[in-house]
Amino acid sequence: MKVTLRLSGGFVHTVGFSRKELDVEPGTTIADVLDRIAIDRTRPMIIARNGWVVPVEEPLADGDRILVSPIFSGG
Repeated sequence: MKVTLRLSGGFVHTVGFSRKELDVEPGTTIADVLDRIAIDRTRPMIIARNGWVVPVEEPLADGDRILVSPIFSGG
């Protein structure tokens, strides 16, 4: 299966890319993808799958678009 992963904020600098298409096996979760690209899952973040906020345990489907963003604050 192919999924598109987009990163924002400091995650881009941590892993070295902002957008990448990944090949994943059926049953792969967002947590699996984060582990694969070495993002520390204890960092505060928002994860969206196809525009909807989801937990890291969310399983992926072919064609999914995943966005991983650190939590921003300020005013």
